[in-house]
Amino acid sequence: MRQLLLIILGLILSYAGLAQDKAKRQHYYLELKPHFGQPIIYSDSLTSTLNKRFLAGDIRWGVQTNGERKQDQFLAFPTYGLGIYHAYLNSPDTLGRPWAVYFFYSGPIFRAQRFTLGWETALGVAWNFSKYDPVTNSKNDLIGSAVNAYFNGGLFLKYRLSNRLDIGAAVDFTHFSNGAMQTPNKGMNLRGGNISLAYHFNPASANFSEPQRAELVEKDLDKIQKSNEINFKVAIGGKATTREYGTGPIYFTSSYVLDFRRRYSWIGKYGGGLDWIYDSSLSEDYEGEENTPHSKYMFLGVHLGHELIISNVSVVTQAGTYLIKGTPAKGWFFFRLQLNYHFLPNWSASIALKTANGFKADYIEFGLGHRFAL
Repeated sequence: MRQLLLIILGLILSYAGLAQDKAKRQHYYLELKPHFGQPIIYSDSLTSTLNKRFLAGDIRWGVQTNGERKQDQFLAFPTYGLGIYHAYLNSPDTLGRPWAVYFFYSGPIFRAQRFTLGWETALGVAWNFSKYDPVTNSKNDLIGSAVNAYFNGGLFLKYRLSNRLDIGAAVDFTHFSNGAMQTPNKGMNLRGGNISLAYHFNPASANFSEPQRAELVEKDLDKIQKSNEINFKVAIGGKATTREYGTGPIYFTSSYVLDFRRRYSWIGKYGGGLDWIYDSSLSEDYEGEENTPHSKYMFLGVHLGHELIISNVSVVTQAGTYLIKGTPAKGWFFFRLQLNYHFLPNWSASIALKTANGFKADYIEFGLGHRFAL
């Protein structure tokens, strides 16, 4: 998870850099959100522990875009920022009391006078879990690591009380897991809702007593100059198996991905490519055999994909199948959800979740990519 922390730090530094550009990013807000709900139970041994309501809360520092960037026009003036989350779960000795730091992004579905209906998602890193231990914490068959990935998503309705204050309510879903970097990894899921109170800073007017919200002005935009590119990514990861919960080895995985992409709008690219995948955890299938060739752990795949561009951050989704398989494992369909951070014009760092046998989590990989314009 150290690589994940570095990527989150990179997002924070990038966000801090944007915040310094006051001419374009002057509409900040602070938001408080208490959460409540009930866990979704995937455990026999923890049924009585998890079948109780939880409380959580987070605080967010965000930016309301107002259309200076062309992407904001197409995405209906979204908001984004950073947040800190803390959950109060029952039985902390068994489950822990997790904290998380995350990057969030939210977009409106429609606006009507003072009301806004929208969606939001957040991704980050969480810690302070009581992980599985065969001796001291054998009941926890959900989480095998003290540090995990954090995901939250939901739908919200907000009402503007004044030029300073918003109130809101939402339904949401929270997920913690480590992407099979350690087992067990059933994951911890929380469903529920939240209420929110947001305070907006930085009035646009010179008179502080007359604060003004960010003016959401739609502008005539030039058509995007469509272009083609080649992307090459190298990624590595680690994977544990379910054979030895909490004590087994972490196996090495790697991917080499070659993509052709076409820029079709200010916010998107589509394309396809090839995947070469190596997964050494498959060596468990050949224990007792001598001189098993490494080709048994290799796969060649092909995929179609899309990239959603949001400033220096982009979200890549890919769906693919295997052309050549060293072993019958992993099924025939895989999916990849990838978050890119573009730290230089042609270079990006990434974290991705790859699946196997459809949408079952296979492993998390950390990558470095380079773009070649055509």
